[in-house]
Amino acid sequence: ADFIIASARKLYEEAVCAVGQDKVLLIPNGVDTAHYRDPAHQATLLPASLVEFKDRHKAIVGYFGALAPWLWYDCIRELVTMRSEIGFVFIGPDYYGGSTQLPAAKNVLYLGTVDYDILPAYARQFDLCFIPFKPGEIARTTSPLKLFEYFALEKPVVVTADMDECTAYPEVFRGNSALQLSQAIDNALKVKDQEVFKARLRALADQNDWTQRAH
Repeated sequence: ADFIIASARKLYEEAVCAVGQDKVLLIPNGVDTAHYRDPAHQATLLPASLVEFKDRHKAIVGYFGALAPWLWYDCIRELVTMRSEIGFVFIGPDYYGGSTQLPAAKNVLYLGTVDYDILPAYARQFDLCFIPFKPGEIARTTSPLKLFEYFALEKPVVVTADMDECTAYPEVFRGNSALQLSQAIDNALKVKDQEVFKARLRALADQNDWTQRAH
């Protein structure tokens, strides 16, 4: 290769070791902030299943993205059992039967794939957002697009501790077990309505807008 673009720090370091620093550029993922902040999403008609589910639970922890093998399903099942008062919403395509690995619990709602055009309207119903990748190389080397989209929505983010590209931001809550993630959820819920915290998330979204990436 004449030039390599890496989307995560660890991938960048691997590429530099292979071909030298002059040929490698680090460009993480970004966000279309205008799309996620568009007030038109407030008028989007939501499915009754989501509205009713939200009404039944103390808080909503949401995830959108692929239901893929790299999610930490064992930990999700443990967490769902531990926090029966919290509703867990999953949105996204099923990769290799991922949706069948979600716990069949009253506090879990899988909505399938939602069109990107209206996805922000659904995600606005979350109290906080979740990126539960299982520990390992994929977690450590992924720059999740959804991280910055969650920032644009001004939602606190809880991730598994191996997600280096996420935990690089001190605003992100993390844990490496169901118990630690449960505590992280509680800590995130404490700040979700604080204007100072929301302003920090807005600033992070602005700093990671695709326009800034292009510059």
